[in-house]
Amino acid sequence: MKSVHINQMGYRPHDIKKAVIPEKSASFCVLRVCDEESVYEGTAGEGVEYAVGGESVRVADFSGITDVGEYMICAGGKRSHAFKIGDDPYAGLRTALLDFFNFQKCGVDVECGTWSHPACHAEPATVYGLPIKKDVSGGWHDAGDYGRYIVVAAKAVADLLFANELAQKRDDNLLDTVWFELEWMLKMQDEKSGGVYHKVSCHNFNALNEMPHHEKNELVLSPISATATATFAATMALASRSFPQKRDELLNVARRAWAWCIANPDAPNFANPEGITTGGYGDRDDKDERFWAACALFAATGESAFHEFIKASEIYTGLGWANVGTYGIVSYLYHARQFSDVQLAARMKDALHTLCKKIMHEYRIDPYGISLGDDYKWGSNMTVANNAMTLLLARPFAQLSEEYTQAAWEHLHYLLGRNPLSQSYITGFGANPPKYPHHRPSEAVGAPMPGMVVGGPNKFITQDPALKEYCEGNPPAKCYIDHAHSFAGNEVTIYWNSPVYFMAAVLGV
Repeated sequence: MKSVHINQMGYRPHDIKKAVIPEKSASFCVLRVCDEESVYEGTAGEGVEYAVGGESVRVADFSGITDVGEYMICAGGKRSHAFKIGDDPYAGLRTALLDFFNFQKCGVDVECGTWSHPACHAEPATVYGLPIKKDVSGGWHDAGDYGRYIVVAAKAVADLLFANELAQKRDDNLLDTVWFELEWMLKMQDEKSGGVYHKVSCHNFNALNEMPHHEKNELVLSPISATATATFAATMALASRSFPQKRDELLNVARRAWAWCIANPDAPNFANPEGITTGGYGDRDDKDERFWAACALFAATGESAFHEFIKASEIYTGLGWANVGTYGIVSYLYHARQFSDVQLAARMKDALHTLCKKIMHEYRIDPYGISLGDDYKWGSNMTVANNAMTLLLARPFAQLSEEYTQAAWEHLHYLLGRNPLSQSYITGFGANPPKYPHHRPSEAVGAPMPGMVVGGPNKFITQDPALKEYCEGNPPAKCYIDHAHSFAGNEVTIYWNSPVYFMAAVLGV
């Protein structure tokens, strides 16, 4: 494992450029790869005791190097992986992050090279506990398994749609990619009640080395849930802006879902019904989902009923699948300006500012330039990306917008290898990318599909036998193993790719 840590893809010529080196190495140099000539010598910053990584390190700034080329950092006789300085060091990354969603398509033939497969899971699903079948074909496989889940689909779709609105340059195929998922979500709404089924999957997970079209067990629709129904309403209202030709249809289904939420204020939290053991995505509190739905519907319609609900609500934050309040705040602040209440908007900005202040505090004291603190848990890389996304979304309301932008860049550098393991966390990118993700198509063909963001370090190693076997005794930031059986550290999901895609699109990667 390298002890000199660097973004393994590289930097644009005038970017801020930093490496993390061992504390004992105060001096460092930059070597040109082609002839190993030193082109820059410098002194790193003060030593930092980095407890979560179990190490003492220094930060080496080499922003003075602007010439295009391929380089390495040398410190204390140790070398980093090679990296490039050039106008487009991230070539292919953003495309691959978005392609992943198309490669995860269900119910249609998928063309993606080695991982291609015919249509899968196209048969009608059984409504749990009833002699009823329903067509819910389509959508994206959620993760390394083949389940499809509404609450995580809502997060992924929201990330992609906000990215499309805020990108420095839009990807022409993004809206087509998202519409494929929205069409599936529309099928998940119950025609009679307006409620939305929580998920569709088989009763149990299939074998890790099985391609999607080989999974032939019965598909089951798990019961309607408040979190699924509220996030469905929010997503459809959000999408009505991006798909104006579908606006009336999307707002109609969003209103029906909202009506279900109003009629079921005390709906029980979702838990897997008896006999279903696939991902639960249960949530102890649906108030933030309802908050997001009201904000999104108000932004789309300007109707007072939604506004009154928001005014009576707490202000929630979060960009995870379980804590979604920031989506509501951004919907209100970005898109309801002509209708908004000044005092309510101020409360939302204060909540966003408080969240960003915490993120920036952790960022400023972390030598790797991220904001996790010691919060290395399942999907820690999602938290890294969500925090960067939060800062980018908050820039219009912040005095520190330039620093927020730089902090977001530093979070991307972490994901691409400038971390205590010198591990790129995106398959196919960097000198040391994951090779054995917990992802069934990749395991089936014996090669990792490119462009997938893995979960990352998880200090709760007892959740995962592979983590426990290989990482017991490691500090939190090093509780990661590139192993296909490590579902709590090395799985992939649509809602981990989506905030990283947002970062790439908004930063102009």
